[in-house]
Amino acid sequence: MKTALPRRIDARKLVQREQQLKGIVPQESLPRLMSSVESVIGDVVAELEFGRDLQRNQMVEGRLQLEVQLLCQRCLQPVSEEIQAEFNWGFVWSEEQGKSLPKSLDPVIQDGDELDLYQVLEDEILLNLPMVAFHEEECVPRAEFQSGDESTEAVGQQENPFKVLEQLKGSSNKS
Repeated sequence: MKTALPRRIDARKLVQREQQLKGIVPQESLPRLMSSVESVIGDVVAELEFGRDLQRNQMVEGRLQLEVQLLCQRCLQPVSEEIQAEFNWGFVWSEEQGKSLPKSLDPVIQDGDELDLYQVLEDEILLNLPMVAFHEEECVPRAEFQSGDESTEAVGQQENPFKVLEQLKGSSNKS
């Protein structure tokens, strides 16, 4: 069993020590994720390596992995999705500093002495959720998605919205 990652960290100290953190984030500590998915299967497993890049920016290279159940948008039944993400964060203490980071680093602002690691990891997970979830196999027959000839009959029966204008135009031509 892996140990839980600390919720609050001081990024500067971890970067100075070139520390590595490996552990889990308990799912109950991620309320936004829990409200965005049907369920989270197990805990989030994360690995973080703190250090500096070649430009001496304070950064972390990380990976996370978890399994969630989302609602299939075809059949409205749960579908399991494995989420794996790799990320590179650059630690800054203001938005202005964040603008000077290279594009390869996503800025993470540490307000004050500590950073809420769980919140930043939750942001990363939410960014990596699929836009639309669906089963790989056909869970709803294709025939149910096709409207067939019914739509052409319905269009023929609808009244032309410009018919009134046509009548008005016709009556003005007669005078």
